[in-house]
Amino acid sequence: MSDQYDALQPSQAVAEVFDPMKPVQEQLEHIAQVLEPMRQLVQLAQVFEPLKAFREQLEQLAKALEPLQGFRENLRGVSQQFSSMRGLQDQLDQLAAGFRYHLKQLAHALEPATAFQDQLTLLIAAFEPAKTLHQQFCQLSQAFDGNSQPPS
Repeated sequence: MSDQYDALQPSQAVAEVFDPMKPVQEQLEHIAQVLEPMRQLVQLAQVFEPLKAFREQLEQLAKALEPLQGFRENLRGVSQQFSSMRGLQDQLDQLAAGFRYHLKQLAHALEPATAFQDQLTLLIAAFEPAKTLHQQFCQLSQAFDGNSQPPS
């Protein structure tokens, strides 16, 4: 049995210890390949700034149009009595419907982004151990450095 230990080279012994981790290392290399598309997604996320600015503008417009909403409600009763006012009532209803339609379209366009955010939350949780393991393996590597003390 001592012949077996004598024939074994230190680098081979170390390699054998790490052999079970080769498939894991290959999987980790795939993560590196995903980083570039993730950077591209970060650039795509810049779309939210103009959307925020637009939402603020629409909020100001909605506040400015609040009195018109009350007028529209009052006009609804008057237009029942005076048919000549129905045209104005219809135009105001069309204006409100147009805003409502386009706002729903914008909200619908954001659905993939919110679904992506949900997936990112799951991804963050799945990758939570990565930083800790990285630090622990770095510290553990120092234990094999002849100049440092092993971690306790």
